[in-house]
Amino acid sequence: MKFSKYVGATLAISAILTLGVHMTETSAATKKTLLWSEEFNSKAGASVSSANWNFDIGDGTEAGIPGWGNSEREYYIKEAIKQDGKGSAVITAKRMKVPAGGQISKDNPYLCYYGTACEWTSGKVTTLGKVGFQYGRMEARIKMPKGVGMWPAFWMLGSDIKTNSWPACGEIDIIEAKGASPKTAWGTAHGPGYSGGEAIGGLTAMKTFNYSGFNTYAIEWKADQIKWLLNDNVYFTLNKKDVGANDWVFNKEFYLIMNLAVGGQFTGEVDPDLKSGAMSIDWVRYYSIDGVGKVTRY
Repeated sequence: MKFSKYVGATLAISAILTLGVHMTETSAATKKTLLWSEEFNSKAGASVSSANWNFDIGDGTEAGIPGWGNSEREYYIKEAIKQDGKGSAVITAKRMKVPAGGQISKDNPYLCYYGTACEWTSGKVTTLGKVGFQYGRMEARIKMPKGVGMWPAFWMLGSDIKTNSWPACGEIDIIEAKGASPKTAWGTAHGPGYSGGEAIGGLTAMKTFNYSGFNTYAIEWKADQIKWLLNDNVYFTLNKKDVGANDWVFNKEFYLIMNLAVGGQFTGEVDPDLKSGAMSIDWVRYYSIDGVGKVTRY
């Protein structure tokens, strides 16, 4: 969903070409072996592990892509991501006071690309240059934020992004959600010729509101195929042949991203009465499947 400071464009907008809306298949994994995990079991107020995570800071202007390429309204800060002492990492988006005239202040020192002090702060972390993954099963147990305008995402980008810019590096959105549709989960792939509004993905209806409890969002990934799962049910499968004459860019290492955006082209306008939102991540776990899967630590 949102981009690293090395990306020159952004992810999913609104159009998804192929929609998987029925959960008719369970996980195909027969033997899973845990290779890497983040359990977030530190004390309340602790940051996430610096051995695994980088913080993206700012509104995207520093990377040359204001609004992270999606017209988002938030400014990412390190302080927005803390562990809660109960086994979760929490990314909190907070509405900021914008003084008359829009100038920055002691209480809101963040200037955003739209010309005023920033309307929101939030958080984003990536494993770029610290941990990489290829194939296997990547999953996270997440409780989504409540509120129209919230845009949480758990996603991946090709680890070669510094030398192979988006969308050629590839992007796998394991889960995107939006506050305006709290019973829908989106899974999407972006590559050259099928990115942004032309991305290929699926969606599925959820039984309960995504903010009312935790759900497990996952992909099962192998050469020439990616499956998206909600609570162990497959709702969309993408095969190499589905991208047609375009390049399949997913048979290589990717890195992981977690963030909570506010507003933007995917989720739309923000509820003017919304003051905050919180994305809680219980854990992130990565497995090999039947011996296929590789984690690289830098």
